[in-house]
Amino acid sequence: MDTERKRVKFSLTKFTKKGNFRFSGYGEIDNENLYTPDKVYEDCIRFCHKVINSTNDFKGSFSEFEEIEFENEKHQLVNFEIENCYQLWFRILNN
Repeated sequence: MDTERKRVKFSLTKFTKKGNFRFSGYGEIDNENLYTPDKVYEDCIRFCHKVINSTNDFKGSFSEFEEIEFENEKHQLVNFEIENCYQLWFRILNN
């Protein structure tokens, strides 16, 4: 893939303790990132590989870390880092 953005159809599954959440739609990719209407998933494209017997389908898994700040019972601010795990599939729509 080159550095220009390419239009894709994607399916993104987020795995959590409460269940799996699936998002799908249309977006764009470059060599590193997936750009959706709501969010940019950074540095995830390098974890994807071509699906066997397909020319434009790719899939892969990646993790993203998110820092959450909250107030505990003692009214102290606590930072907590969680790992979000995703499974990504996409099809390149323009060659």
